[in-house]
Amino acid sequence: MKSESTPTRKAPTAPLKNEKSVNITIVGVGNEFRGDDGAGILAVRMLKEKVPADVRTAELAGDQSGLLELMRSSDALVIIDAVRSSAAAGTIFRVDASEDPMPEHFFSFSTHAFDSAHAVELARTLKLLPRRVIFYGIVGKEFSYSSGLTQEVTESVNLIQTNIQNEIKAALQREAPVEDDA
Repeated sequence: MKSESTPTRKAPTAPLKNEKSVNITIVGVGNEFRGDDGAGILAVRMLKEKVPADVRTAELAGDQSGLLELMRSSDALVIIDAVRSSAAAGTIFRVDASEDPMPEHFFSFSTHAFDSAHAVELARTLKLLPRRVIFYGIVGKEFSYSSGLTQEVTESVNLIQTNIQNEIKAALQREAPVEDDA
């Protein structure tokens, strides 16, 4: 199964698998004082009020080594982070890193020294990777110290919120047990 890493302006969709008891964490990565780098932080703050109470949310600024601890304690992890790319500002990349490695070009996308892609791959090597890891990268335009997100990135943050809510809803749904008539 190959990861989807095709850029788009629409929020790509693919629900998390139905699983019985799923410990889900949504983490926003970034620096809210560096323009579009705050996209992940803003997204998780907005989602905090919209997801079920048993879904954990976290904010990480700077070094992403804290992701390793979140991975250790989660069954499913959704990471939202701003990225640099030659793609248009606001472009959304969605990668399912559960089974396949993060695409190599993502290692040069980050605005951080030890980035989300490196943290995911280190967790994979250390056998700490949760059953499900979804990465949302939003291409930023402005990363200098400023007072907020650009319009393109704000629109993308709004787009992925609905998508993430749908993925979480699908993951938390419990199918009725199938009885065996044999």
